[in-house]
Amino acid sequence: MVSSFWDEYFWLPEGITWNDLKSNSTHHYPDVWELRYTVYIGALLLITRILIESFVFLPIGYFVGWIDKSDGSLIDRVWNHLNFGFAGKSKFKRVAESGWRCLCFVLFWIAGAIILYNQPQTYNIDECWRNWPYHPIPNDVWWYYILEIGFYWALLFSTFVFDIRRSDFLQMMSHHAITILLLSLSFSINFVRVGALVVFIHDAADIFIELGKLFRYARWQTILNVDFIVCMIIWIATRLIYFPFWVIYSVLFKAPALIQESYRWENILQRPIVPRIFFVMLCLLVCLHVFWTYVLLRIAYIAATGSEIGDTREESDDEEETTKKDEKKEK
Repeated sequence: MVSSFWDEYFWLPEGITWNDLKSNSTHHYPDVWELRYTVYIGALLLITRILIESFVFLPIGYFVGWIDKSDGSLIDRVWNHLNFGFAGKSKFKRVAESGWRCLCFVLFWIAGAIILYNQPQTYNIDECWRNWPYHPIPNDVWWYYILEIGFYWALLFSTFVFDIRRSDFLQMMSHHAITILLLSLSFSINFVRVGALVVFIHDAADIFIELGKLFRYARWQTILNVDFIVCMIIWIATRLIYFPFWVIYSVLFKAPALIQESYRWENILQRPIVPRIFFVMLCLLVCLHVFWTYVLLRIAYIAATGSEIGDTREESDDEEETTKKDEKKEK
């Protein structure tokens, strides 16, 4: 069964076997078994997140007044957080979530910019397919890719288990699952060049989305408005223009001839099969982008009609928190 799953007919072009892609002293090719490191890294990132939230974000929130001090001392709150005290929908919990994600996206984007600067596909997307699958993976690209997959494992687990559940919970879970599957699949067949581009352009807008949440929680409306405009520009440029009209265009029209001269997407039984699955998953990401663009445009419409910029996914959370505060005052 396992041998049938890894049959070269499904994964590799004609005339190429898995033995041709074994690493040697001069070239390192991706090995599917290396993906186990992504799970370890995901667990390590979850532990790191708990420590940073407990010893960095929580003390900051405690001293600036985002945490109700009547619930216990700072030491008590840190101890409770270390013991997985993730329940509730407090402002601190939301700030901590956004602060952690923002920090990760900034670090990943900076690392991606440095690492991909000298990569050929950065300047010509067609290099993702030329001479494929014989693309040795440099050490820095390998680490970048493995860490990104590990980060999305951590996001998938935290979103399902202890992060605040917003109205787009299912879309977020789908996004994380598709991203993990997409990156793991691309790693397995050495589509790392295009995969690295995809995660790099996605991280850019995510930085400003998480920053916007932090500005909103701090009620810094002016800088929030600026952040929203910058976010929309980057979002549209990367996810609605560059991703579909450059990356997917190259996948659809340039990749077949470079993968294999006779290769055609519409011939669904033609070897190799897996690149077609990869293409479908990229299109699913575009569909999710369209949905979140609708959410962002709805926020822009609300702001244009005179309201403050907010997160429409959290409206019910804000109302619940306000109600609880009013009930507490009445008592």
